[in-house]
Amino acid sequence: MIRLALLLALSLPATAQEGLRYRMQMWLRGETAPLETRFRLVATEGTTSHNRVKKPRMGGWRLEADRGQGTPYSQALLLGRAERLLYLAGPSPQTHAEPIALRFGPRSVPVWSLEMPKGLHASTVLVEVAPGLLALCDLSARFEQGDLARIELHLESLDGSGSLAPAEAGTVLLSTLRSWAQEARQDPEDGSTVR
Repeated sequence: MIRLALLLALSLPATAQEGLRYRMQMWLRGETAPLETRFRLVATEGTTSHNRVKKPRMGGWRLEADRGQGTPYSQALLLGRAERLLYLAGPSPQTHAEPIALRFGPRSVPVWSLEMPKGLHASTVLVEVAPGLLALCDLSARFEQGDLARIELHLESLDGSGSLAPAEAGTVLLSTLRSWAQEARQDPEDGSTVR
């Protein structure tokens, strides 16, 4: 019985598994070809407390790389970066609904913009994957200094969003953008802040 269930699970097409499928590319300074990977963001259940009163907890996410695609031996490095570049939460003061939608297969999803900190050469697009739940759709950033020259992250497909929920670290992208903007304002010669 267990073998049959396992065989059925393994025989399901990849699109039957729920999650958001992304493609990530990262160019290191001086390199012409990017490091690249494809991965799936899968929702994880929220933590439960042992208290008598059970308060609802936010869930999280898990990233699963497709080892057969992308730059060999780079998945761990790229997924480590990707964890700090994702958004899976409700609207925040920095997000704004746009009067357009994007189509992913048969689904049409509303588009949201995200305000960029000043001095940052980056752009983002968010999409509403479920009512009141935004996810990163596109991120593109260029850097004037440091080892990292450019990074691109694109949502390729929605393999279902029924299990997705706001993640506990769902707005980590916002702090990453602030950190990048602060680094961009640093004077490369002495580390002082450029005014």
